[in-house]
Amino acid sequence: MKKRNDFSVIGLSQFFQLPINVWGARVLPICFLRIYLYVLGMFYYVMLGKDRIKIFSSLKFTLQHRLSFLRFHWNTIRAFAGIFEHYLEKLLMGHRDLVKMLTFMEKKLTIQNRGILDKVAAQGKGGILITGHFGAVEFLPMALSLSGYKIAMIVKFKTESLRKGLMKRAAEHNILLIDSEQDKVLFKALAAIKEGRFLITECDEFSQWIRHKTEKVSVFGNHVAQDKTLDFLYRRAQVPAVLGLMKRKNGSYVLSVDSLANGCEKVSLAKKAWNCLEEHILATPYQWYQWKDAAVELAPFIENGRIDENNQAQGVPAGNTVLARN
Repeated sequence: MKKRNDFSVIGLSQFFQLPINVWGARVLPICFLRIYLYVLGMFYYVMLGKDRIKIFSSLKFTLQHRLSFLRFHWNTIRAFAGIFEHYLEKLLMGHRDLVKMLTFMEKKLTIQNRGILDKVAAQGKGGILITGHFGAVEFLPMALSLSGYKIAMIVKFKTESLRKGLMKRAAEHNILLIDSEQDKVLFKALAAIKEGRFLITECDEFSQWIRHKTEKVSVFGNHVAQDKTLDFLYRRAQVPAVLGLMKRKNGSYVLSVDSLANGCEKVSLAKKAWNCLEEHILATPYQWYQWKDAAVELAPFIENGRIDENNQAQGVPAGNTVLARN
């Protein structure tokens, strides 16, 4: 009988948040912590080859025809580094001294197109701030709070210690965290918007999409069933929506803001948000860390290597593959 790899039963998030790593996040200098986590992350992907293959496969499928050979492989290396950087930021936000983190962010943050956020905030009706698994998204709530915006955020906690730590910190700064594992999440989100808050939510959590039966959206040129969640929120809340991304840039952070809808327009917010995010992903693919989930979402297209004129996969293998949903 084939021996099971122990790493197959623990996700990367839980692996990085083992007690010894939490301790390191509290006491180690950031430069040493970064090196340690990068080495740990490379070890994880060596041991868990299926995840490594998924990430590489979706990167190859999406980028290889867009980039030269050298640029593709350089972006692939940077994409893995971006994944490790994300978990460094997650550990710092969950366990580092809060005063030090606030001071750190004040020095490092720039907001691009801040006027868009100010205009929405001035209306006092709240808004929807859509983001993605992109750049330093873990620092986004702190950045917005420091800048004086009232926010709420739908969050999925991977560990109980992280949940407790983030809930405590959020309450200290009037940030409302909505646990995605609890009941009536969308109605709590709508209530938060009515309080005049920006609701922060992600548009690229493919596994959590509530699929539309007929509407489709293009994901890197391949049509898949569209999510309905953002459209539901937008129709019910009737407030402006923006895309906000925390981009890493030369050791600092730029909060990039794009206007998506004014609250009255009849648009598919889910489609518009994803299309806008996709443009940012293709411009800096190493800042996005959903490549493994993208491999699952695009598995039929990746396995087949082509799509037909109706964007339907042809000749998809029937058996389980390394790219199939776990």
